[in-house]
Amino acid sequence: MGRDPTSDELTREALGWLSRISLGEATQDDLAELRQWRDRSTAHAAALAEAGRLWRGLELPVAALAREQTAVRRRGFQVSRRAFVGGGMAAAAAAAGAMMVRPPLGLWPSITELAADHRTGTGEQLHVAVGEAVSVDLNTRTSIALRGASQDGAMELLAGEAAVVVDGRASQPFVVTAADGHITASRASFNVRRTGPRVDLTCIDGEVAVACNGRHVIAHTAERVTYDDRGMSEAIATDPATVTAWRDGMLVFRNAPLADVIDEVNRYRPGRIVLLDGKLGQRVVTARFEIKRLDTVMGQIAAVFKAPVRTLPGGLVLVG
Repeated sequence: MGRDPTSDELTREALGWLSRISLGEATQDDLAELRQWRDRSTAHAAALAEAGRLWRGLELPVAALAREQTAVRRRGFQVSRRAFVGGGMAAAAAAAGAMMVRPPLGLWPSITELAADHRTGTGEQLHVAVGEAVSVDLNTRTSIALRGASQDGAMELLAGEAAVVVDGRASQPFVVTAADGHITASRASFNVRRTGPRVDLTCIDGEVAVACNGRHVIAHTAERVTYDDRGMSEAIATDPATVTAWRDGMLVFRNAPLADVIDEVNRYRPGRIVLLDGKLGQRVVTARFEIKRLDTVMGQIAAVFKAPVRTLPGGLVLVG
């Protein structure tokens, strides 16, 4: 009989999986294979959770790293030993080199997202039919789960952004769970975006009910509601065309701080754009960018704001 792998060995395997995912565009088959690996035993599941914890511990501030350009030019970089507590120390150290190619700043799926029924990678979009009465369009880096839902009664937005259309034929309201809230509609179209604990809901057409931590708000056409673990806003007027421009392959900004523009562009492209000048980040931008041509954005910003832009290996771009 072969011996069972130790926890350190399993953690090294799990870190290998996370490294593979972070270095390239993981396919649905890749993620399905990882789920099968995780489900082999409770030890495998525990190792994957531990690997995720170690991986997150390697999240060095890229902006601080970028300021020390000599460190960027070196072949590798040093990571605090505190990041390597517990098993899998050697594998985590080996994975550190991969961080420079694809820095660990949310560019691969979280452990929770690996359990998604549908997921998009960087720059991808996906259309999903949920039963006969509901359709969902997933934007870039989005994960949803349908487990435990009735045929067309519910879904969970694990991360990212989705446009949902409920055409009114369903026998019951459609419910989207996102973070600590619930979004319910019987006949409506809406856009919902989850970034960590924050959720932004924009009603495109119809009427949408939003509930979170005992509060209830109704959003009508062209109204927006946001909530997080601190509370929920009232419904306020918004421009749905700006919010849903991604469905037409565009990013639209109206008087948006440059820092917010860069954060949004980062969702759609490999690598990372790092803003080094806080004052520059406060400058406002009104622009339309084609998602397929986002590599030209930094050149436009450099021309308009006279800001230095430096491109480094691994898709790392320094602005300011």
